[in-house]
Amino acid sequence: MRLAFPNCPHCCTRRTLSLFIRSLTTPQSAFPANRLPLLSPHPSRFRSDKRPPPIYDASLKTPRKKKLLQLEADAAAAAKSNEIQDALTDELSSQQQQRKPSRPAWAIQKEALREKFNGEAWSPRKKLSPDTMEGIRHLHHTQPEKFTTPILADHFKVSPEAIRRILKSKWRPSDAEYEERMQRWNKRGERIWENLVEMGVKPPKRWRDMGVGRARDGEVPRWKSRRRNLVEVGESGDGADVLANYLPDEDILPTVDKHGRSKTVPSSVPLSQRL
Repeated sequence: MRLAFPNCPHCCTRRTLSLFIRSLTTPQSAFPANRLPLLSPHPSRFRSDKRPPPIYDASLKTPRKKKLLQLEADAAAAAKSNEIQDALTDELSSQQQQRKPSRPAWAIQKEALREKFNGEAWSPRKKLSPDTMEGIRHLHHTQPEKFTTPILADHFKVSPEAIRRILKSKWRPSDAEYEERMQRWNKRGERIWENLVEMGVKPPKRWRDMGVGRARDGEVPRWKSRRRNLVEVGESGDGADVLANYLPDEDILPTVDKHGRSKTVPSSVPLSQRL
């Protein structure tokens, strides 16, 4: 095909340049319509701006880094709590030591006696019954100028320190504690009189009624045999029996009859010696 060009010498060059520029600025795609573009709408699996997913711990279901941070935080909190607790404990102990009163004299003496007896408590052979101790308190409370500590100590054959402790004590047992004390006292008396029966001493009627010294299998009681009264017993060991069988040289302890009237107790000293 033959093209007709105008007479202008530059028309061919201008037309060629315009066609070249139009081909560059045309919006038509250079690819065929039936072909897919090279760029995929889905993001690449290997090239992405997003951060990789965290690695989870199968046991705790938490990230490893978060787990380590949490463990460190817990350890620091526990250490701080222990320090605070130790400081509070030291402060409370120091305050308690400052507020702690001094030990009473009886506690110090009790500990000294325990050390003296190689760890065993002080247990004297002669003891006063609970009823006798109540009687001592009553006598001293009613007439303190008459029933003084030396007189009571001489009458009940105990040390003045024991009488002072009885009078100074303010503890009073409850009903249950009183019954328990009386049971222990009866067991103690029964044990003492069983030992005395083995030595040939006749027990009082009260203890014989309780079975102390009772013969078995038709045997004669020890206190009825020839080997009786091998030990001289001046007191029965029970404060109530001592008080009941005691005949004072003077009218120290007040006595009354069944009607509540005072009666005179005869003296144990013969009349020839009193004149």
